[in-house]
Amino acid sequence: MKRLIAAVMVGTLTAAALSGCSAADSAERKVIQKDDKQIVVINEKQKASNDEIALDKIVELQGVRVLDWIDEDTILIMKDNENMPKLQVEGGLVYPKNFYEFDINTKEERLIAESEVNMVSGVMSPDKKHIFYKEGVEETMTGYILNRETGKKTKITGAAEIMFYEGRWVDNDTVIFASFPDSGIFTADVNGKKTEIPVDEKGMLNNAAKLGSNIYYTTIDGKLYVQDQDMGGKDKKQLGDNVIWLIPSPDMTQFAMVKRTGETEVTLYITDLNGKEIKTLAKATQIFGANWSPDGSAIVYSTMDMDNSSGGIFVADAEGEKVVQMTTEFEYVADPLRWSPSGKQISFTNLMVKEEGYELITNILQLK
Repeated sequence: MKRLIAAVMVGTLTAAALSGCSAADSAERKVIQKDDKQIVVINEKQKASNDEIALDKIVELQGVRVLDWIDEDTILIMKDNENMPKLQVEGGLVYPKNFYEFDINTKEERLIAESEVNMVSGVMSPDKKHIFYKEGVEETMTGYILNRETGKKTKITGAAEIMFYEGRWVDNDTVIFASFPDSGIFTADVNGKKTEIPVDEKGMLNNAAKLGSNIYYTTIDGKLYVQDQDMGGKDKKQLGDNVIWLIPSPDMTQFAMVKRTGETEVTLYITDLNGKEIKTLAKATQIFGANWSPDGSAIVYSTMDMDNSSGGIFVADAEGEKVVQMTTEFEYVADPLRWSPSGKQISFTNLMVKEEGYELITNILQLK
């Protein structure tokens, strides 16, 4: 468990890192002009104009780790399953963390599926019927697709063949992921059918994505490639360098892309599908957890600077003209930030580091 949490805290093995914040809140609403954008800092007690994204309140849930939204009132969480035998990990014995549905209003929970090892990195399919996730106790794990209603698990990788952060849904029935140590890219469906996509690159691959017949992926040194699946990998084209994260927009016409742009600097861009930079959204020491809103109109992300002067959770409009700093009071954001189906709520887990270990607190930002 500690190794898994440590892996999350340092980010991916390539260059991605966890981000958080520790700057003090301002007592007033501020508008800061930076480059060609306005950064709007709004204390949660302040009022915002009707055309601004603004924070209404923060709901805090102790002891659970949010992974995704099932519907507007229900989240997918992982938490200790005390009905399972304890695991031997560094530091002692712990209960395995399994998947539950959690109603944020009633606080009621339902066990979806259980395992004698940790179930992590769950992501809902677009139709909310299945969960793509991993099982294990190390950084490399076994991939599964889980039927949310029946609890049936379908294994899609061998043991220790996928990194905990890797993979995404292509549609309601299919996921795409880079496998390790095979150095391959695969798709798998909810019935367990697995198909290898030929690629020329070797070594650890990341950020696998499928848009139409085009397959995108990055290498361990950040080179971004695209190839047409129908061409069998023979038309591979390099689109960029120093890419850390690649997140397709909901309509599959753009990317949110985090690139390393300096020794202690990363930059969040909106790019076209050829990697051409359209807008610059943010620069920081670390940028983590970026995700598009369901309608593609905004992007949420967290940042941290070396001097902790301007970190926090931000929402940028997809046009890149305005950025709203939602909050600065969280130490570490442990997973990607997730929008609710309506786009009116944003969930994430804050990892509080303490002398005796760590504490996980789920936070839900409810927007006006």
